[in-house]
Amino acid sequence: MKKIALQISPEAKAAYFSDFIKVAKKELLAVVGDITVNHINKGSLNFFELEIKHEDFERLLKLSFVQGIYAIDSELLQPLDITADFPLHDDFIFGSKFKGKTNERLTQMLINVGLATINAKPEQGISLLDPMCGRATTLLWAMQYGIKARGIEQDPKALEDIHRNLKKWTKLHRQKHKISDGFIGGSKKNGKFIDFTSADTGMRVVNGDARNTNHIFKKEKFDLLISDLPYGVQHFTTDKTRNPLSVIKQCIDAWKSCLKKRGAIVLAFNSNNPKRNALIEVFESNGFQTMSFSAPHRMSESIIRDVIIFKLKGTI
Repeated sequence: MKKIALQISPEAKAAYFSDFIKVAKKELLAVVGDITVNHINKGSLNFFELEIKHEDFERLLKLSFVQGIYAIDSELLQPLDITADFPLHDDFIFGSKFKGKTNERLTQMLINVGLATINAKPEQGISLLDPMCGRATTLLWAMQYGIKARGIEQDPKALEDIHRNLKKWTKLHRQKHKISDGFIGGSKKNGKFIDFTSADTGMRVVNGDARNTNHIFKKEKFDLLISDLPYGVQHFTTDKTRNPLSVIKQCIDAWKSCLKKRGAIVLAFNSNNPKRNALIEVFESNGFQTMSFSAPHRMSESIIRDVIIFKLKGTI
């Protein structure tokens, strides 16, 4: 066991606001287990102090809030010369800015707690689906982890933006890759898709409806279904409601049929609408059980964002 300090990045505060210490600690404990963690300050800097095995350092570096790892020698902190081994440049995830973009660090945290929930490592051939993927932030993070990624987005302009951004960053950073697009089954009646492969993994984004997930990816099953639910401004249902709960009710059967038996669904949502208990009621009435993880943090006066995780009943 080695005594270390994890420096908490300023990006964590940008992601989780005044609750960044609390949220970061919950992510840490979800990933490494129930260990003793102390929050310490050095001037204006924040750290978590803990003891852990050296072989766990790689997982720590991929926590959404970690800026660096330090060895503790008496009262001194000695920075360790190690970095997360990601195959794509940071610009693929952080470089493109657009309205409504999911916070990049939140998305990373969703993947981390999802992997911890199913007790799996990316190299085990993990697959991930984001059925409301926007401009593919979650999918690009999955590629950083070596996870095969699939996404659905109802806005046809999103695919144009994704294609443009991928071309930009692959050219700028001379990233070896392959990009292709077309229509599923070769017919314009079906959804348009973009495939992007690089660094021994890839993603596919399909223009379609999250309610049709099981038809769009009818030959695939997923270990993780991860999404940042719209905060009442996108993904209208047929009755034109802005309540995401109505969307979930119409999606849940399709999502369930695409999930592997021991897979997990990880959702970020505005806990003011829908309420956490309402989400739990919908999922548990459809054969899921709720995990204990929660990470509420205020984004604005009207949004308190939280994270909720579900598994199929009988698989815990």
